[in-house]
Amino acid sequence: MKKELRIACLEDEEEQAWYLKMVLEAYRVEKGIGYTLACFGSAEEFLFTHDMSVSDMSVRPGYGNSPFPYDLLILDIYMGQEVRTGNDRTEEKADGRKTECGTAAEEGHAARRMNGMELAKRIRRADKDIAIVFLSNLREYVFQGYEVNAVRYLMKPVTKETLFPVLDLLQERKREEPAWLVLPVAGEHRRMELSRILYLEAVGHYVRLHQPSGETLEWKQSFSAVLAELPAEAFVRIHRSFCVNLMHVSRLTRKSCFLDEGMELPLSRSAYQEANEAFLRYYRKRDPFC
Repeated sequence: MKKELRIACLEDEEEQAWYLKMVLEAYRVEKGIGYTLACFGSAEEFLFTHDMSVSDMSVRPGYGNSPFPYDLLILDIYMGQEVRTGNDRTEEKADGRKTECGTAAEEGHAARRMNGMELAKRIRRADKDIAIVFLSNLREYVFQGYEVNAVRYLMKPVTKETLFPVLDLLQERKREEPAWLVLPVAGEHRRMELSRILYLEAVGHYVRLHQPSGETLEWKQSFSAVLAELPAEAFVRIHRSFCVNLMHVSRLTRKSCFLDEGMELPLSRSAYQEANEAFLRYYRKRDPFC
């Protein structure tokens, strides 16, 4: 099964964002690979959306705890370099709201915002692996991309010829890398490899994640919202309070689901048929003689 690409675009020109959407849609049609696209008009909006201040990002671990649920970030390298303000101007806040700003005396004053390169450097403090592509109208910045290990430096507007090779490269990476789930645990975002999830349990308004090692993680979120993020071919809900990773299921009975090491979980009557069919599908794909 081909995995969906998760992409974020930081571009303050609507026309350029439109070109990107057209190319991504063409890729979906030609390659049969879906995508999700989140668009941001400024670096500040991106950081606000992901609840990341500059100080937060400077102290986060470099590996394994990425706060960004994307495979690719496409950044306008010159974005936000300068924003004019005055009594007849509007300023867009990080949360997307627009407010009038400045006075007549401030007409022509330039309020500087973070550009794409500056944002990329801050992102690298939190995630050293996420793929970054820069967009620009000028070639003079191309060598700066090496500072943050950018995958490509593309000229505007993006085209099939320039973007398709990048998306193909991401697909190759996704086939080689383990799948992850980003968890909002203890006030931070933590990346968890799916194979390390034994089962998930609903505990009141919280979700408890059980690992094969016996360790658990717990955070406040609706059970259904978490399950929606999991691949349906590998995870199945066996009870209103339990969802198991089929990788660790050894057998099913009418009333119980047995996991590795003989652990037993309740299997509700209403969930039995779906769980049993999912179990058979999962292992038949891996063993054609099953």
